[in-house]
Amino acid sequence: MAVAGPAPAPLLRCRGSAPPWFASSSPFFSRRRARRSSPPPALSGCRRQNYSHSSDMEVRGSSTFKLGFYANLNVQNIAQEWLVESRRLFYLRTVNSVTNNIFKGTTPLRAENLQNELSEDRRGLNHPSLHNLREFISSKSIVNRHENTELVRHSMINHVQSVFPVSAVNNSVKQSMPRGPNVTLRDISNTEAVLELDDKVHDGDDKKVKKPVVKKWVSSLPPKASFSEESVKARKALAGIYNKVLVVDNIESARTIVQLLTTKYKNFIHACDTEVSNINVKEETPVGHGHVTCFSIYSANSNAQVADFGNGKTCIWVDVLDGGRDVLMEFAPFFEDPSIKKVWHNYSFDSHVIENHGIKVAGFHADTMHLARLWDSSRKTDGGYSLEGLTNDRRVMDAVLEDLPNAGKTSMKTIFGRKKVRKDGSEGKVISVDPVEKLQREDKELWICYSSLDSMSTLRLYESLKRKLETKEWIFDGCPRGTMYDFYEEYWRPFGAILVKMETEGMLVDRGYLSEIEKAAIAEREVAANKFRKWASKYCPDAKYMNVNSDTQIRQLLFGGIENRHKSGETWPLSKTFKVPNEETVDTEGKKTSKYRTIKLCSIVEDLKIDMFTPSGWPSVSGDALRSLAGKIPTEHIYTMDDCDEDSSGSEDPEQEIDENSSYGTAYEAFGGGKKGKEACHAIAALCEICSIDSLISNFILPLQGDHISCAEGRIHCSLNINTETGRLSARTPNLQNQPALEKDRYKIRQAFVAAPGNSLIVADYGQLELRILAHLTNCKSMLDAFKAGGDFHSRTAMNMYQHIRDAVDEKKVLLEWHPQPGQEKPPVPLLKDAFGAERRKAKMLNFSIAYGKTAVGLSRDWKVSVKEARDTLKLWYGDRKEVLAWQKRQKKLAHEKCEVYTLLGRSRRFPNLTQFGPGQRGHIERAAINAPVQGSAADVAMCAMLEIERDTRLKELGWRLLLQVHDEVILEGPSESAETAKAIVVECMSKPFYGTNILNVDLAVDAKCAKSWYAAK
Repeated sequence: MAVAGPAPAPLLRCRGSAPPWFASSSPFFSRRRARRSSPPPALSGCRRQNYSHSSDMEVRGSSTFKLGFYANLNVQNIAQEWLVESRRLFYLRTVNSVTNNIFKGTTPLRAENLQNELSEDRRGLNHPSLHNLREFISSKSIVNRHENTELVRHSMINHVQSVFPVSAVNNSVKQSMPRGPNVTLRDISNTEAVLELDDKVHDGDDKKVKKPVVKKWVSSLPPKASFSEESVKARKALAGIYNKVLVVDNIESARTIVQLLTTKYKNFIHACDTEVSNINVKEETPVGHGHVTCFSIYSANSNAQVADFGNGKTCIWVDVLDGGRDVLMEFAPFFEDPSIKKVWHNYSFDSHVIENHGIKVAGFHADTMHLARLWDSSRKTDGGYSLEGLTNDRRVMDAVLEDLPNAGKTSMKTIFGRKKVRKDGSEGKVISVDPVEKLQREDKELWICYSSLDSMSTLRLYESLKRKLETKEWIFDGCPRGTMYDFYEEYWRPFGAILVKMETEGMLVDRGYLSEIEKAAIAEREVAANKFRKWASKYCPDAKYMNVNSDTQIRQLLFGGIENRHKSGETWPLSKTFKVPNEETVDTEGKKTSKYRTIKLCSIVEDLKIDMFTPSGWPSVSGDALRSLAGKIPTEHIYTMDDCDEDSSGSEDPEQEIDENSSYGTAYEAFGGGKKGKEACHAIAALCEICSIDSLISNFILPLQGDHISCAEGRIHCSLNINTETGRLSARTPNLQNQPALEKDRYKIRQAFVAAPGNSLIVADYGQLELRILAHLTNCKSMLDAFKAGGDFHSRTAMNMYQHIRDAVDEKKVLLEWHPQPGQEKPPVPLLKDAFGAERRKAKMLNFSIAYGKTAVGLSRDWKVSVKEARDTLKLWYGDRKEVLAWQKRQKKLAHEKCEVYTLLGRSRRFPNLTQFGPGQRGHIERAAINAPVQGSAADVAMCAMLEIERDTRLKELGWRLLLQVHDEVILEGPSESAETAKAIVVECMSKPFYGTNILNVDLAVDAKCAKSWYAAK
């Protein structure tokens, strides 16, 4: 699959280019025509005008410069070029003034001919159009001064001081006035004649005269750089495919081929691939974007016998760009037939771009990207999952048949890329590739080979991966079930089809709401920025002009004078000047000021403690670093303390009383504590707010409003991919899975995701899925009992960890959980989560940290405690959960011995051999070996739930369809009148995702709500 990037701007011939007959060998420069004594009559419809530097023609009365013509030359052929040039010359707005000035003698114009004959081809010079044009032009016009059409192939120059410059390529013009005595003339052969007016030439009277002299020849428009040696070899190898490709570029041949594909070769497996233009794949979704320029089909049966379309042609290449959309539509019966098996590499993309032409693709058989991930999910740094990376890896490809070149797929850059040429003619470093449309038309044979190889490589890759997966045993929850290719057919093939349907559905977005919260976010950001500037300007006056987004300027204020951590003796300067935008546009005298101003920032505090540094050794001013300086200040309190004058410090201000949960950071003591310390913490917290707001604007609010990711109906169609090592889904263009946490969603971004009129959304979420998976995998009695008892799992964990909490529960001083009865407003005694909040928070963090394989060292950093204290807390957690510790040891052993671990459904994650790594990297792999089965199994459960929902016929009858999956959460849309019925079905499917049953030793808790928006359903 090749994708065209944005089309490059048209090239311009450099200034001074001219037709091919305008050469030094022309007789045009030798003979001088007599100057006419009277001006020609004015052309009708023209009027006299004054001229400026921007005019297409300019006349000055000075002796140094007489006349400059600006002409647009179309160099398609000689006759047409002169015709276009003539029309332009005589229909310019300013032609009257120019001709009058010429014949008054203020602008001497001389037409000269060079003595030698032209070497260029003169065919077409006596085109009838040239004679017809004469009828509409004044008898004394410039064209009619030439007695015969022989002179039509010459142009006019000003021999007094300069000539007129002309530059034109691809019907574009670049115009500039001539300066100085040198004149550059260029022709279509990309050759440049540099003519210099030489005043050292003497005439017969020993007088110096200026005559044009050819000084040198250089390349004006250097040809494209030649292909590299690697490209030449790759192109040669690729060209061997051409004789095996049948080109289809008309309706008749298309019908013949479709007849073969749907009858004789219907039971074959068909690998398909498209080449696409008009899409930027990095920013645009293929739903509604992109047009197919061509596609290829390569077919073979189960015995790897390829289809033969006559004369040894085994691959079909269809030209849609020049053959037309009708040729593509002829293949609709093939693409839409669900009984014809089709294999793709990145099925999602190809199916969407074909659907953009009105064809609904069916018969999905395999996606080689998914097969490759199922075989090895850890190729991120080992070749990746591109068709090029996979087919060139001999560990992946068993054998290459004679249809393919020795190597696998080669990238477009290698085949078609050339280095850009600098102005001096030398090759640059940047390699560029022409647009797909240009390659398909101008390098057609090789382009056919390149695009056909995609489908040929896809089929061979499918066959190779299928064989590998068929030799790999499938273990389902500890029980043999067949091969991993059986797993693919049962789970990942239908799952891949579901993802494409979900991408097509998309989610409706309220752009008006997004626009409003964007304004609110920008306003709040400005308030936070002004708060910090106002506070900092107390210590450094120029801080009121600073850029709050500049790490360097923030570091200058907070850490000026500090020594570099890595380079002893190197210190950050105490003060430094910066150039910042000048927002004051007019000064007191009414004159405009410059765009920038210089400010001086100095250190405003000494000995500010920081434990986070950049790799270069300077103190970090990242969001986390700033939060450690400010402390934990709730957002609602950041703006409560206004910066007050010192004389008001004695007054009591109730806003100065901060919530008891607030705890100030290290900046409090550094600024002297008290009011100054609080002001410092609040100001630095405002900086943190700026970081947070900027993140929400750039990552969520703005991308969701972009036209490049949304189609005409206002729905956003993100790309869903199985491209993580654990099997979790990821999303892009845009990343809808990267929504801010609900408690951090200050602008309620989820409120923008709405149902269509008359519809509702169902948002269903698993409760503590990963912990339930961990309880099942480890068969931990304590965890299983806690889930069976229900209630607050984290409170139960805290009770089991701490004896004093257990005693309080036994003595009924606190309640583990409370279910209010009618008439009861509050529990009779405090709840455990309220009375022992600190212990419960530690227990909650431990519950999830254990599942992610965190160690005492990592926990000590999170809690900011000693490693010993963190280790003691871990011992408390493992006290009644010894099964978890034993299971973790088994996972580490698997990683060491087999270099892979397994999920609930039997998918594996591979690891490199641990013996080749040091303790640090080995520990990282061991933690991944613990985490992968938990996260991967959670992904398995979510996938099975989606398959169960998709299989439910009642939901389809009611009109409900899946839109999105975000980790443990699924979102559906359907008619509002059946929302409650559909919600009950969704809960049943999710709680029993394995064909209507639950194979886990613990129940799967599902919380579901119906609402008009995503936010309201949370």
